[in-house]
Amino acid sequence: MKVLIIPEDPTLDRFILKPVVEKIFAEFGKSPWIEVLSNPRLRGVAQALDSAILARIVAARPMIDLFLVLIDQDGDARRAAVAGQREVEHQGRLFVCLAIEEIEVWMLAIHRRDLNLSWSQIRSEVHPKERIAEPFLEEKALKLNRGAARAWAMQGLGARWKGVIRCCPELKELQQRVERWLAER
Repeated sequence: MKVLIIPEDPTLDRFILKPVVEKIFAEFGKSPWIEVLSNPRLRGVAQALDSAILARIVAARPMIDLFLVLIDQDGDARRAAVAGQREVEHQGRLFVCLAIEEIEVWMLAIHRRDLNLSWSQIRSEVHPKERIAEPFLEEKALKLNRGAARAWAMQGLGARWKGVIRCCPELKELQQRVERWLAER
């Protein structure tokens, strides 16, 4: 089984997204080949949700069983409709998960007890990467570069997974969708 993660930008997102997807599949006793798309290198949500770009990515990779577009919602409620359209275009092969509001919140869920904010404050923040995640990483992982800091922050994911999906219902929904997809295979 092969899974391709399609991020809005792989540079830093891959350090969060790959462990999340690995954990989702591990919950069902699966360990597929999982890769984060780096070529073409997408720049932003508009490209990650572009119908023609996604069609080229899917068509060029017939060996991939499941494509996961994992991107930020960024406070834009209209993205859900576009996400739904992309899923219809690639029925059964592509799922879109919109992180509320940014994927860094999934990382913060692992460390929510170490933050000086309530979880509802974190979830309602429109710019959690800049206002919460980056300052947190600068304080806790100050000697690491931005990618290594995210990798460090994701180390506790396995032990805290149940809490993460309780705090991030979009991840719980993605896990349930993957479970149904696996059952249909």
